[in-house]
Amino acid sequence: MSSKTHKQKIFFNRRAFIKTTVLCSGAAILTGIPLATYFISPALKKGTGKWVDFGAVEDLSPGSIEMLSYEFMVKDGWLVLPQRGFVWAKTNKDRNIKIFSSTCTHLACNVIWREETNFFECPCHSGRFDTDGQPIAGPPTKPLSVLEHKIEDDNLLVYLT
Repeated sequence: MSSKTHKQKIFFNRRAFIKTTVLCSGAAILTGIPLATYFISPALKKGTGKWVDFGAVEDLSPGSIEMLSYEFMVKDGWLVLPQRGFVWAKTNKDRNIKIFSSTCTHLACNVIWREETNFFECPCHSGRFDTDGQPIAGPPTKPLSVLEHKIEDDNLLVYLT
């Protein structure tokens, strides 16, 4: 085999290899992006909020702070899981309602209402919040989150995310 013929075969083999590589890469990209989007996008979607019904407003005692529990199903990526938790409802004597998140603003532990001492306490690092959710002791520097709520048909609805 002559040197020229050998070089031509190598040249054509390289050309065929590069052509095949480019075509296969293009096909992989064209099919890979939609497939990746289909499988990954549910996990990247932000959770949406939901109005949760806590029952009749008349069941809340005026001048008190009460724990209200909830449970509902949430789609998280490909899974549908129960979401459980609780919020704190503060009802004034004139029936004005304020709903606090139960999550401490320091490390996201659940705060507990201490009726005997009249404050919310975080058991993780002894953070304390007053009856308006403002930090009064310990590491938390931000107040408890106040949750959006409304009253429909005499029922208390709280917006949870």
